[in-house]
Amino acid sequence: MYTYIISSWPLFCVAFGVMLFFTFIMSLQSVNFYTKDVVLRKFSIMELELPSTPAELTNLIKGLYKLSDTQSKKVLKALKGQLYIDFLFMPFAYGSIMLLCMQVAKKMDLSFGINVFMIFAFSQLIPWLCDIIENIYLLRKIDPKVVESSSAVHKAYLIMECIKWGIALISIICAVSAIFYFWLTGHYAVGSLNYLLIILIEIVLFIIASKLFLKRKDVA
Repeated sequence: MYTYIISSWPLFCVAFGVMLFFTFIMSLQSVNFYTKDVVLRKFSIMELELPSTPAELTNLIKGLYKLSDTQSKKVLKALKGQLYIDFLFMPFAYGSIMLLCMQVAKKMDLSFGINVFMIFAFSQLIPWLCDIIENIYLLRKIDPKVVESSSAVHKAYLIMECIKWGIALISIICAVSAIFYFWLTGHYAVGSLNYLLIILIEIVLFIIASKLFLKRKDVA
């Protein structure tokens, strides 16, 4: 009964909506992401999360301090702000995946399928922990006197990123694929379609808001 309560579609819709809200805020902050790496250029948060070499990460961070004082402060405020907001984003992002996997587990007839998706659900604690460690690592790295990490530390960091993204993405792909299978075979509750509509509305509102506000930011 407890699993049925915490894995309800209404709870998923709330978690998914809050996740999109924090994604929207972080996308606004990313508009200010500039660094001076030989030339002035934009960068994405993924360049910090998945740098190919230790030097690539340190060069990007050093470039933040090569900007003019005003622009440097603006970029650093946006970047650190996004990393801090990410701590609020995490429980809703990984919680949404967890709830989705639990919903699929409830629909499974075989104990094997139930166990697999319950493992997917609770395994989200692993990428959540990896994400926390990643943000702490990056926040400590953002310093004008940033020191290049050793190859061993950098390798461990990339392995952690692969674990984080791997578990989350595999869980999402499997859960969404299973849900599509249920829909195609007619193995679903008609009432759940109302929640699908809510999710689609949330996504549409997110896209519209992103386009409107990001366009205003670019103009400004």
